Amino acid sequence: MVVNLKLLPRYIITFGVWRGLLLFSQVEWLESEHIRLSGLLSPIRLRKRSTDKLVFREVFLHQSYNFSWNNPAIIIDGGGNIGLTSIFLSMKFPMAKIFSVEPSESNFAILSSNVRAFPNITPVQSALWNKDTTLRIHNLNEHEWAFSVEECLPDSPGAFQAISISSLMQKHNLEYIDILKLDIEGAEKELFSDNYKPWIKHTRCVLIEIHDWLKPGCSQAVFKAFSELNFKASICNGMIMLVNTDLVK
Repeated sequence: MVVNLKLLPRYIITFGVWRGLLLFSQVEWLESEHIRLSGLLSPIRLRKRSTDKLVFREVFLHQSYNFSWNNPAIIIDGGGNIGLTSIFLSMKFPMAKIFSVEPSESNFAILSSNVRAFPNITPVQSALWNKDTTLRIHNLNEHEWAFSVEECLPDSPGAFQAISISSLMQKHNLEYIDILKLDIEGAEKELFSDNYKPWIKHTRCVLIEIHDWLKPGCSQAVFKAFSELNFKASICNGMIMLVNTDLVK
């Protein structure tokens, strides 16, 4: 096992000297399965020999989702993986209600365990799509953070029920979405190709990673949808942030 010592200064900068040294040892060297972070009542679980360590780096070490927003009430975490982003956002915005949506059974089991101590996080085992249909993960041989979905027949092996954002809002009586985080491995192409108008005008901020390299046409669908409304685009920690200027002054 090769330990990336170049990450040690970042651990110290982010977490402080002693906590940084401890977390570096646990995450990067020992690959401990249970990691305790300051402010958390229970440890988070990371699987050995998986991409969970890379997700930990992105979310907690580099703090990719550390951005300013004024008292969000509703957050949807599309592509919840093992729940680390939802946990980070819960710590940053403790009054927000967070819906963490993840299709993979293996990821969802870890997500559910990791967020159990957070009553404001609701795990949703599904995938965001432009309609309520059946999907399946078509690349189960990929790493845990790279699963992609496709439409399929209801009786196909591995089929599960997808959910549209409109249906998610209706099911949970959501009038507005304050923050919609989307890292959904190319499904943004379908999400913004149809049936997006009913919910997009009720969304204040979208934070999205676009996967044209995985599915050509993603960026075209996304920017066409947002061009129809008054959204202002900027770059936030390597992701695209789109803010609805009709709702946010």
